[in-house]
Amino acid sequence: MAFKSPSHKKSRSTSNLSYYNYKHVEFNKYGKWSRELGSGVGGTVRLINRKSDNKPFAVKQFRKRFPYESEKSWLKTITAEFCIGSVLHHENIIETIDIIQENGQLYEIMEFAPYDLFEIVMSKKMSQNEIFCCFKQIVMGVNYLHSMGIAHRDLKLDNCVLNEFGIVKLIDFGCSTVFKYPFDNKIMLSSGPCGSDPYICPESYTHSSYDVRSADIWAIGIIFVCMVIGRFPWLIARVSEDTSYKAYLRYPDRLIKKLPPESRSIMRKILEVTPEKRATLKDILEDEWFKNVEYCTVAHKSTNHIHHLIDKNSN
Repeated sequence: MAFKSPSHKKSRSTSNLSYYNYKHVEFNKYGKWSRELGSGVGGTVRLINRKSDNKPFAVKQFRKRFPYESEKSWLKTITAEFCIGSVLHHENIIETIDIIQENGQLYEIMEFAPYDLFEIVMSKKMSQNEIFCCFKQIVMGVNYLHSMGIAHRDLKLDNCVLNEFGIVKLIDFGCSTVFKYPFDNKIMLSSGPCGSDPYICPESYTHSSYDVRSADIWAIGIIFVCMVIGRFPWLIARVSEDTSYKAYLRYPDRLIKKLPPESRSIMRKILEVTPEKRATLKDILEDEWFKNVEYCTVAHKSTNHIHHLIDKNSN
């Protein structure tokens, strides 16, 4: 149990995070609430410290049921997010531990990674190799998601966090969807935009349905651009609403040439406006520049860069 003293039983050999054996925590008894980490339409995330050893966890308190929403519909929405997160086990995906109910509230217990990629990018301290490392880790996380038949649909700097070893973790599966079930080759399409405006692919505004895998690819391209130039290339990928995006359509290389030369070929394909021509994950993984990017993993710490771990709550 997460907030009790470590058990004498042997922990899972597949993970160095043995506290994942979590069940039915009583917060008032075992945990101490700490600061708020963030909030959104889906709920509020707070820090909680295990009483026995002060081990931190991120706890999402899900939103309450809307007046117009049936309890069945509300529970389906909440548990869908947890169910998606709970089946994912990859070093670049935040680990979802459990969901519990206490005093009429639902809580999701998660691994805690204290450093926010958005804050790190805004610090302007990232080196080129550090950017490449973070980008490759994000791609590896997305590749794992897609291999599981799941699309994130809200990839952005704010949904990428790092632990103290520089390992990037994708978080927040509130917008995620299953696009393919096991043993079924059918790809299910989505309709309508989902996520945050600067990262949303253009076809979600113009097509009645679209491939969510390609939407995730577009979003990781925007993340890379943001890390390199320190700002959004546009605020929304709609010609009628954003002159910067309209300018990109006329002359894409004006933006692409601001990126490191070795990355330009694949980034041009990632930020291809026509989804049918856009790079796939296979294209990215097989790109010569991408293959040669040295990046940090749990088993290997890259030596060609350091990670500037900025904690916005340290003061």
